[in-house]
Amino acid sequence: MTHLDWLLNPVTFYSGASICLLVSLALFVNIKLEMTRARAAAETAQVVKEGDELAVRGMKAEIERLRESVTRLEEARPAAQLPGGGINLTKRAQVLRMHRRGEPVSSIAAALETPAHEIALLLKVHAITNQRESKAG
Repeated sequence: MTHLDWLLNPVTFYSGASICLLVSLALFVNIKLEMTRARAAAETAQVVKEGDELAVRGMKAEIERLRESVTRLEEARPAAQLPGGGINLTKRAQVLRMHRRGEPVSSIAAALETPAHEIALLLKVHAITNQRESKAG
């Protein structure tokens, strides 16, 4: 029985208790550190989430503004720019009359709500046909 006497020694008991206390203390500190890290990660995630929500709200507002802008543009689009539109005989006469008065192409286009390139084309065609008529006549 002498080889088990060290178990009954008070030094063995106190050292075992000290080791258990130190391990418990280390585990307690480790748990506190993990909780602090988890709390910090949750706060960071919350800040990121709030930032994302703010960005999403901003994008939704911008999309809504763009929709309103497109709607306004579609409603305000002149009839001459619609497919199948163009210059009818009345507009043609107005273009030629305004051109004879010396008004610039941009002014004529704005007044008649017709693209400037269509006005320029009409004036070129009119000039070519007048040249042919004067040569033939």
